[in-house]
Amino acid sequence: MNNNDWRSLAVLIGFFPLLSGAAEGPVTYYLSTGMALVWPASEAALSDRGRDLSPLFPSADSTANPQLGYDGGNRMGIGVGLGFAEDWRAEVGYFGERLGLDNTDSRGAPQAYSSLRKQSASASVWRDTPLGNSRVNLAIGGGVSGIRAVLAGDTQLLWELHGGVALGVVLTPRWLVDVSYQYFVGEDLHFQAPDYDFSSASRGQRWQLGLRYQLFSAGRSADLDSDGDGISDNNDRCPNTLRAAITDHYGCADSDGDSVIDPIDRCPNTPAGNEVDSNGCMDSDNDGVKNSADQCPNSAQGERVLRNGCAARQAVRLEGIAFGLGETLVSDQAREHLSRVAEVMLASPQFRLAVQGHSDNSGSEELNYRVSRARARAVRAELIALGVAAQRMDVQAFGASMPIADNNSSEGRARNRRVSLKVIRAK
Repeated sequence: MNNNDWRSLAVLIGFFPLLSGAAEGPVTYYLSTGMALVWPASEAALSDRGRDLSPLFPSADSTANPQLGYDGGNRMGIGVGLGFAEDWRAEVGYFGERLGLDNTDSRGAPQAYSSLRKQSASASVWRDTPLGNSRVNLAIGGGVSGIRAVLAGDTQLLWELHGGVALGVVLTPRWLVDVSYQYFVGEDLHFQAPDYDFSSASRGQRWQLGLRYQLFSAGRSADLDSDGDGISDNNDRCPNTLRAAITDHYGCADSDGDSVIDPIDRCPNTPAGNEVDSNGCMDSDNDGVKNSADQCPNSAQGERVLRNGCAARQAVRLEGIAFGLGETLVSDQAREHLSRVAEVMLASPQFRLAVQGHSDNSGSEELNYRVSRARARAVRAELIALGVAAQRMDVQAFGASMPIADNNSSEGRARNRRVSLKVIRAK
């Protein structure tokens, strides 16, 4: 950059304090950088000025005018920006650009005309609009550039207008990447030298990949809240939440208040007060049983389940009923468990139960068998009294043959004296 370029850029940056003072809310400052591919929309013409150019263009006569086509170009630059008035931002930058020139006919052209270089100081204004969630936004904007074009050692100063759209994605609270499309039109290029004239319309399009880094924010209060969600920017994990959105205590949108933020909530309209999983859903396997009551949260899709969310094939053991040594009577505590089992069975009429009695190894094999059968019959009788149809239950006795704990300890033997309730089949 020469001195004129620096002065132009300084004048543009000088408008930032005026914008900052006029903004009603907090303002943010950021750095930006970008690289672009450029496609001019016209050809360039190189013409002689009445001189015999045969030494330069051996195949041409003195009136030959070689045509130069643009074969694309690239552009890189840096900038600084100011965000204000919630969704507006102004940006100034310096860009370097190179456009390749190529012959479009069989006549030759001097090597000096193989590329056109531009340096520009640019000012633009953009308006950002969030798309669906706080991480993606669409921007529309435009601006003006002062350009110094250089060709074969000659320089021309000209202006250019540009406008376009950009799609940005928030990577972190400070970093954002965007892709923009811009169309530009400006003052025609016209270089004159003793031997030739070069002319070209100045218009075309470019695609640009950019990266922005937020430096800091400044506002009217010590605790800035850029998105107005009640969470200061220093503590806000989602600093670009839509206005009026319901947020959690981290500042992230949570429309249904289930503590799962909207961008990852697969069930965004869950009724208030329901327990949900990590995806924001209260029935993960869609079996009609809420997660809070579902003892088998991974049932196969479309499979019939009991009220507790378990299917017959899953061989679910319902609440086990324990007994004292040699006892066959159902305790009051066991009756409370059985009342809940009865509720499940009454709400699931398409299922049956196997009532399985067990014992420890304290007695003989015959005695253990009789005790386990008596325990299973006692539990079946309690369930019948609670309204479960007798024909929906099968009594099975196993004695001491199926221990679930070590019979060498009193604790293990106590666990083995039990009745298990198992879903055996559906109609």
